[in-house]
This record gives sequence, C-alpha cells and structure tokens, in this order.
Amino acid sequence: MKKIIPLIGVLFMIISGVFAQKEVYHPTVIAKATYFDISPPLRDMAGMAPTHSDLTWKDGIVKNRFNIKKKGMTYMPEGDDPARQTAFGKMVTDTTIQNFDGTGNVNGYIPPDTHGDVGPNHYFQVVNASYQIFSKTGTSLLGPLNSSTVWNGMPNNSNDGDAVVLYDEQANRWLFSQFSLPNYPNGPFFQMIAVSQTPDPTGSWYRWQYTFTDMPDYPKFGIWGDGYYMSMNRFTAGAGNYAGTGAVAYERSAMLTGSPGAQMILFTLPSTNEAFGLLPSDCDGAFANAGTPAYFTYINELPAHLGILEFHTNWVTPASATFGNLTTVDVQTFTSGISGIPQKGTTKKLDEITDRLMYRLQYRKFSDHQSMVTNHTVNAGSSIAGVRWYELRKTGTAWTMYQQGTYSPDANFRWMGSIAMDANGSIALGYSISSSTMFPSIYYTGRHSNDPLNTMTIAEKGIINGGGSQTGGGFGTGRWGDYSAMSVDPSASSTFWYTTEYYSSTSGTSWKTRIGSFQFTTPFSVAASATPRRLCVGDTTQLNASVAGSTGTVTYSWTSVPAGFTSTLQSPKVAPLVNTEYYISVVNGTSTVHDSVDVQVFPAMTVFAGNDTTWCWYVVQNDISGFVSGSTHLKWTTSGDGTFDNDTLITTIYHVGSGDHATGSVNLILTADPLAPCLTAISDQKHIVFDACTGITENTTQKFGLTISPNPSNGTFTINVAGANKEKISLSITDVSGKLVWSSDETATGSTLIKQLSLAKSPKGVYFIKALKGTESKVSSLVIQ
Repeated sequence: MKKIIPLIGVLFMIISGVFAQKEVYHPTVIAKATYFDISPPLRDMAGMAPTHSDLTWKDGIVKNRFNIKKKGMTYMPEGDDPARQTAFGKMVTDTTIQNFDGTGNVNGYIPPDTHGDVGPNHYFQVVNASYQIFSKTGTSLLGPLNSSTVWNGMPNNSNDGDAVVLYDEQANRWLFSQFSLPNYPNGPFFQMIAVSQTPDPTGSWYRWQYTFTDMPDYPKFGIWGDGYYMSMNRFTAGAGNYAGTGAVAYERSAMLTGSPGAQMILFTLPSTNEAFGLLPSDCDGAFANAGTPAYFTYINELPAHLGILEFHTNWVTPASATFGNLTTVDVQTFTSGISGIPQKGTTKKLDEITDRLMYRLQYRKFSDHQSMVTNHTVNAGSSIAGVRWYELRKTGTAWTMYQQGTYSPDANFRWMGSIAMDANGSIALGYSISSSTMFPSIYYTGRHSNDPLNTMTIAEKGIINGGGSQTGGGFGTGRWGDYSAMSVDPSASSTFWYTTEYYSSTSGTSWKTRIGSFQFTTPFSVAASATPRRLCVGDTTQLNASVAGSTGTVTYSWTSVPAGFTSTLQSPKVAPLVNTEYYISVVNGTSTVHDSVDVQVFPAMTVFAGNDTTWCWYVVQNDISGFVSGSTHLKWTTSGDGTFDNDTLITTIYHVGSGDHATGSVNLILTADPLAPCLTAISDQKHIVFDACTGITENTTQKFGLTISPNPSNGTFTINVAGANKEKISLSITDVSGKLVWSSDETATGSTLIKQLSLAKSPKGVYFIKALKGTESKVSSLVIQ
C-alpha cells in the first residue's frame, strides 16, 4: 500500500495537469509600438558592412536556450523508432534549378540560425545578425549587411540576431524581424519588425519597435490572414530564469498600411505548462477562411503527442482575444536521447537539438482539407539521429494525424530539418547529414501527394557535400543550425527553395551557407491563383489555372461561390462585388483535378461628415459626429482656426476659433484612408454657419445627398437623405441584376429624411439604393454581409 499511494498521487498530478492544459488564456499585454517610422530605401541607407559583434554576453554562442524542459527527464527506453523508414526512396523525379552560396560568417556568430524565403523576384536570406538579398539566379543585389541596418536611426537598435524573414504572398510584401537586447541581461527587451512598402525588399520599409519585459528568446513568425504571429521562449530580466512561452499577434492589416498604431496582443503561458518551443502556423497559398484561429504547435515526448493551441484574435476589442483550447494529437512514440552528431576527421560532436519542433509549421489550404507539416529530430535507433516528420489534416472540426515517419534510411545522422508542401500536395524535407566518415552536408528528399503514406518516396539528393567539419562552438557539443528553411516559390508553386549551413574546410567557426531550389516532377495537378487576391469593389482580378503533369489537350471549367460566374478559359478576368471563392476543374483525358482560390473584395469607402447646420455664435464648443466605413484611419480638419479634442475620433468636440466667428462660417472636413488594397482617400465636409440665435428657423437649403449606415450591413441599416426639405422623396432598392427589391414614397417632415429598413432575409451581396426628389436623384451601393 505504501507504494500505491504515491503512484495514485502521481496519476492525480498528471490528470490534473492534462485538465489544466485545457485552460483558455486571456491577453497579458495589449500594446502599440514603442516607436514607428518609415525607412529610406534599404539600397540607399544600408551603407555599412557587417561587423563582428560583441559576444561577451553570448560567450561565443547565441543565447537560444535548449533542453529547458528536459532537465531530469527520463527518456523512453532506446530501440528502433517504430516510425523509422529504413530504405531510401527510389523515384528520381527531382530537378535542381539553382544552387549557389549564401552569406558566410560575417558577424562571428555560432550557429548561423540560417533562414530565408523566396518572393516573385528575390531570395532574401538572414543568418542570425546579417542579411543578403539575391536575385533568383544567385546574383547578390544587396548585402551582406547587419540586420540592424534595416532599423537604422531607431532607438534601442542593437544587432542581436535571431532574425526571421518571410514573404507575405497575399499582400506581396516582406516581413523582417529580429530582437534587440541593448540592456542585456536586464530589460526592457525589444522586438524590431519591418514590413516592406513594395514587393522589392531593397526599397523602403515601415518599421516598428515593440517592448517586452521578459527576453523574447527564439522568436518564430507565421503569416496568417488576420495577423503576423510570433512565438517565443521567455526568460526573466536580470536572472535569466525560464518564465514559460509566449504567443504574440501583430496587427497585419494596420502594418500593411503603415499605421503607427498597429497593435500587439501578447499571451503568456507559465513555465509549468508543457508547451515549449511553440511554432505559429505559417500560411502558404490561400488563407484559411475568415475567423479561423492561428495555430501554435509543440511536441511532447512522454506521452508522445503534438499539442495544438488556438489563437483567436479580435482587433476591434483586443481584450476579448483568447489563446488555448488545447488539442492533443497522438504520435508514434520516440526518444530524443542522442549523444551528439559525429563528424568526419574530428572527435568534436554537434548539438542535435531534439527538444523542439524545427521551423516552420507550414499551413496550406486545399479545396477539401487543410494541412500542416512540421518536423523534429529524434533517436531513430542506436542513437542515430533521424528526422521525424508529420502531416496533420483537418477535414471537419478537429486536427488529426494523416501521416508521419522518421527518415533514417542508413547509419548516417540526419537532423536540423525543415519541411514544406507545395500547391500540388508534394512534400520536400531538407536537412543536414553527417557521420564519422562524412563531413556535414546538405541533403533533401520528398514525396508526391498520392504516394504510399508515411514514406519519403523520392531518392535522397545532395545540394552540396561538405568539405570540412566544425571544431568550434563552445564546450561539449558544438551548436549547429539552430534551424534551416524550406520554402515554396509563390510564383512557381511546385518549386522548393532550401537553405542551411555547411563547411568547405575544417575550422572552428568559418561556416558557409548554401541556397538551392528544385522541383519534383508531379502527377497531373492544377493550382488556382488570382492576381491580385485582394481588391476594391469595381476592380478586376486575373484568375489562372496552373496545370502540371498533363499530356495532350486539357479543358477548363470555372465556377464560383456565390454562384454566377462560369468560364472555360484558363485565365479569365473577373470583377467580383463580394468575397468570392473560385473553383477550377481541369480535365485531361479521363483524369480530373480540382483547386480553388478565394478573392477578398473590399467595399467602396463611405465618408459622411454630417449635415450642414447652424451653430449659435456664443456656443464655443460643439459635439460633432460623422460616419465612415471601409477605412483604417480618419482625420478631422478645419477651414478655420478652431481645434478638435481628438481629430482622429469619429465623434469628438470642436472648439470654435475667433477666426471662425470673424468669417461667419466654417467647414469641418472628415478625411478617411481606405483599407488596403484600395488607394484613394475620400473627404466630406460639414458647413457650419454661425448665427446670433435670436430665433433660429430650420435650415431648408441643405445640399441634396444620400448616405447609408452601417455599410457593409448585416441586413439592418438606415437611409439618410439630406436636403429633403419637406418634399416627397421616392426611395427604391434594386439588386445587381436590376430587380426591384423594395420601393416607397416618403414625405420628409424637415430638412432630412431618415428611414430605417431591414433586408436581413434577402441574399447577401450588393444592392443599389436610389433617392429621387423631383428631377434630382442620388444612388449609393449597399453591401449586405
């Protein structure tokens, strides 16, 4: 009995811990940037070459902390990994496209933390604290330069590394970030973020600086429809104790328009939570449906499972955002116990980094399911390092394991992997490979979407064979990696790009990096795209069906939801009035393949400063209120010399100036900037006449005008007709086909006619509202969502 009681206690603690993981967290911090500005073009401002950094605080090794959660842990008994793939893939279907050297060790850091991403015309590589921008044929266009040069002129800007770069293909922009630790080991700590103004990364960037009280170590980013998401491992200021993980959302829509007020929402999980080394979902291709949370995932060894947490963001009321709702997905058992990675010609071993998932957690949306792929390093058997990889799928309400495997087909050690899936469902896995008879080298493998599950079927191939080993990197095992980057070309959706480190000759720290691109010859498939994916109502977009693996004649069939569009062209132009999903079916002989692409439509912006009116001359402050829809920023200005309590609020107070009184009238102008990608600002003005107020009669000379609010609407809205002046007003509503939906003749009782209506039972879409007074008419559009 004495032995049973402690066991029951342990089980109780385990069960209690599992239930505790179900907790939904609320924001720890909601904040705006500490500093914001807009940079000159990088090609003009980045004038200093990289320098060796002060490494006294890092002791020769970048500070990313490892094995925080594994201290005192008992590993699973060693044996062959039950998911181990022990044979090489046999298909030789890959084609190497580019293969060139990237940035070397210009800052003196170990390891390089190699990362990079590809855009339509550039490859942008970062190696911890420096960056270099290449053409897609390997020509250096800018750099190598210190990463901190991107934020030249900003305060608290130190070149401390852990930089990450991502291409936001839906916005055609670049995201670049690194932390800045000018007060280390004390706080505050800073996360520097930049978003390019154009697709050209050598041009100008919007720049923000956000403040953290804990050190945001090992930051990793993911692009999602409603935000730029970041994960981090937190360490306390001063003492540097592990404080738990953090999940952050940055306001993507505001950053794309260069808003100084772009918000940040931070959640913190305590150090007792099992989550560690979180990765945020990073979307390639079409975004998930609106309202889909961003996913944060981590790996746990005992019991073996992936944990998936949901980040629900609300930028209107950030305090209502939530993080949690843990889902656990069981995985094949594994052990992370490895005693280092051997190298040829030296007894120095390399760090295997087995305590976390390897960057990225790539997300991709297909017409019938959603997928996420990720990987980590495990003991494949006999302490040989192998790469465990996963594909998770969601076809209903929950994520499930679709396939998994440990790639370790021989006695060589494979680790530091990165994985991605292309638009056809093919998967590429890149990694470092080494052994006592092999210098560390860069290899990759892969599989097609319809190949046997759980297997990398494509023959292993090298991007470059190393010519030496790393003999430096601190005591014990030398740091390597700490991560690598597999990405998919947004302009060629079946092309993969991979970058990581290698040595051309044996040395302590003189690592190099390599950048390679390749394709897998794929079965018959189609990838739908739209250029642009985001547009203003009334603009057009170009659809395209990119077909691979076809022979002979193919036929195309486009349809849409909402229904109404069909085409047999490969690349038709469309002008949707509302958010629309376009579906393509392609037939090649007896085979048919499908894909879809969603197009986001932003309604026309509405700006109404309010009706013209009369103010008594002796009332020196007056409430004003307007209406704006489809806008990110607004501003009140005056033609006179008065002032506003807050000129960026839709409802505020105007303080009349002496010049206003002297003139006898004033115009208050409301100007709003549209949501991206709309470009043109719109203004409206309210004309105010000052009166002695010895007896005011109603102003019957208002300008005839029509406004609708709110717009877009959920079905209930208000029609406001200015300048009605007690006359008969004929109102009518028609749909986009011209069909009359509603009409009525109304008589205004004053200068303004106000009519509230509901079309909640009518189909969603665009309607046109017309107001007729005598021979004058006004028409405005209304969007029902």
